[in-house]
Amino acid sequence: MYDIMEIYDEYKNIGIKTRKITQGLEFDMVKDFIQFKKNKFKPSSTNNLMIFVEPQINNSYPDIVFVQYNPNSFDTWSKSRLKLTKIDYKICYHIYVSKRIDATQIVLQLGVTWKEAFLSIERLYDAGLIIRKRNKWSIIDNTVFSVKRIEAVEAKINNLDSVFKQALVNKTFASESYVLSNINKNIDQKKLDKYGEFGIGLYSQIENNFNLLKKPSKSDFPVSFNSIYFNEWIGKILLTKSGGHNC
Repeated sequence: MYDIMEIYDEYKNIGIKTRKITQGLEFDMVKDFIQFKKNKFKPSSTNNLMIFVEPQINNSYPDIVFVQYNPNSFDTWSKSRLKLTKIDYKICYHIYVSKRIDATQIVLQLGVTWKEAFLSIERLYDAGLIIRKRNKWSIIDNTVFSVKRIEAVEAKINNLDSVFKQALVNKTFASESYVLSNINKNIDQKKLDKYGEFGIGLYSQIENNFNLLKKPSKSDFPVSFNSIYFNEWIGKILLTKSGGHNC
């Protein structure tokens, strides 16, 4: 039922903020690209797609974020995860990359207070994300993060330069970052080389179709603690859709 979902501004009540959409040629291209990606996507029992349109990530608003995830991993998604905060995501990600770490190391390495660390660890533990073994904390297992892939897309009409900076910012949370443009002829090779150098992909629109002119570099999820927002947003949305009947 929820194999492919488009998310706009209907979930502000659970903390998912979006920018007001500006109608025009650029958003028409965005809508066409969303339909293009939906037509190409083949959902399965272990791979669904959620499409966020202009979501707020810190002070940034990427035009489109395509998130592929395993819906089965959210079947037992805990309501305790609704209480998690930005600092919890930071500490959770640090525990993830550290493999095994104690509270003292968390305080010293992240510069948080002891109170912040202990309260965050308590929330992460109650949410079922971490486990303690031999006085050190680690992520409980690989099912904690159900997102498989995040593709961020920045769209611009008649310009490939003004969106490049935002596409770089998107790499801080996305496993793949793209620029989408209507420019498809006489593209400077130096510009394409620059995109390739920084790992930015480039799509161009030709009538009702889209061509991939430059492939992006790819990173594993989570890229940073900002990536975790999308994992938790999906859990909140699915919990809302199911009427809040998860554990």
